[in-house]
Amino acid sequence: MAVNTRWQAPAALAALAAALLACAAQTTPGAPAWTQIATTGVPGRWGQTAQYDTTGDRMLAFGGENASGKLSELLVLHLDTLAWERIDTSASVYPRTDLGSALDTINGRLVIIGGRVGLATSIRDVDAMDLATQAWTHLPPGPPPRHDISVASDGAHAWVFGGAGAFLQSLDDLWQLDFASDTWTELPQPNARPPARGSMAFEYAGGALYLVGGHDATMPRRDAWRYDLAAQAWTQLAVASAPPAWAHFGQRIDAACGQFVLVAGDNLDSLDTALATELDLQTAVFARLHTSDLPPARDHPSMIVDSARHQLVLYGGGTLGDGLGTLDDAWTLPLGACP
Repeated sequence: MAVNTRWQAPAALAALAAALLACAAQTTPGAPAWTQIATTGVPGRWGQTAQYDTTGDRMLAFGGENASGKLSELLVLHLDTLAWERIDTSASVYPRTDLGSALDTINGRLVIIGGRVGLATSIRDVDAMDLATQAWTHLPPGPPPRHDISVASDGAHAWVFGGAGAFLQSLDDLWQLDFASDTWTELPQPNARPPARGSMAFEYAGGALYLVGGHDATMPRRDAWRYDLAAQAWTQLAVASAPPAWAHFGQRIDAACGQFVLVAGDNLDSLDTALATELDLQTAVFARLHTSDLPPARDHPSMIVDSARHQLVLYGGGTLGDGLGTLDDAWTLPLGACP
């Protein structure tokens, strides 16, 4: 064992040096900088979901997982002071990870959908928290159980595509939740549709749903799609270039600039990155988001666009796939002027 250790050490140092050089080469002097937010007393987690509550000027992060197991804690980051608040909701909501969420602007609710409660056990639970009172309500159950989902929303509806179902089966169905009636409808997907997947980036903008990447049980999906809600039809986007990762991102639409922002992520639980890219919704071109520094590489983080300050807020995640080396840090990045 001693002989192996002596031979492995130089190789490990060389790999570390190469990684540091690679990171340095992918930063841009003079570009906006990531700034770390203090997270004292806030345990790390991965696989949580987060939303930006414009009325309360806060980030709401729910669930996730760390060494203590699945979580049903609500984290509140007050964006004016960058102070954290931890709210135990275990008496009201089942602990889960790899879930989705949306902000219901009609009724003033945070809505959480699906998730994973065991090693590979999905649920179809849908729960809503009143933003004013923090009281939880169980809503009618959603589509068949699934986790590894992202939820798109326009404030009046939520949409769920695919995910991982029973026995880690990848799904390719599309569902809509109407917040006015709390009813679910499966939407038609005639002709071509995205192949089954989970852990994709999925967002709403301008009357359409946009889907990027994800993975099935064996491989990343390196593609992007647009679902026209009026025509109820998918179109595959002929994307130019590519992001550095295709799954487990922090992801959000920057509505002010018409960009789909992807931060961090991996390629099916390997090759974590700290880089950020933007998909232009008009041209379908991926471009690197220039920064003068990089936070640690990660997968399964949560992220919001703080539209009041036009900045990203990135929190938590893991390293080396599915939360190994759980992170407890949070960061902001100013988005600056639109291209």
